[in-house]
Amino acid sequence: MHKTMKPFRKMYTDDAVRIDPEGKQINGAENIANYFAEQFRKNNATLLLKHIGINWSDAEHAWVVRGNYEVYGKTNVYDIPINNVGSYANAMQKKDGEWKIAKQWLTPLDMSKIKDEIQAMNTAWAVAANTGDAATILAIYADDAISMPDDAPMLVGKAAIQKDMEADFASSKIRKTVTYETVEVFGDENRVTETGTVIGKDATGKVAFTEKYIQIWEKRKGRWQVIREIYNHDSKAR
Repeated sequence: MHKTMKPFRKMYTDDAVRIDPEGKQINGAENIANYFAEQFRKNNATLLLKHIGINWSDAEHAWVVRGNYEVYGKTNVYDIPINNVGSYANAMQKKDGEWKIAKQWLTPLDMSKIKDEIQAMNTAWAVAANTGDAATILAIYADDAISMPDDAPMLVGKAAIQKDMEADFASSKIRKTVTYETVEVFGDENRVTETGTVIGKDATGKVAFTEKYIQIWEKRKGRWQVIREIYNHDSKAR
């Protein structure tokens, strides 16, 4: 075994099991280390790990450490981009005075679930916008949020966003109904970037304007909040 792979070998118990996102299983610390050696040979990539928590598992008779991972870079042949994200769980057991991985599961991150959560927030946002309910919308923003509106200065902090929103509601002369559609989200379980579209219709149902936007959502105290946003109209007509 190459000397650079020895740290990987020592991280696992002799009979460790590693299960990848496709369900492929590798048995034994030696084989797991050889797998990593092959990946390093084929790819020029960086691995990022973000620890989330730890809990005791009676089923595994071990402490299970959970988190998210991201692998990005390129293959050494053909420069094919690599961008894999997901979550991991490591069942940790103490062997000869050292904590080692006895079992490892890797699962792809379910971005479709997160997208549905963000869309639900946007649907509630649209209902509040259509009824002039500024309080409900403001609750979706973090206190330190920054908004970058179309043809206007940057709004720093919830107080500035609130002032601008209330002025907009007060000056609106034409009854409009808006809908928001989340087009895509990418990121992890704690922070995602969303791209989306807005359609505004007048009282007759005719499309009055369309917009596109980018928002950064962060999960704080268990719920998603907007921390940054930028948006603009598709035309100058309002």
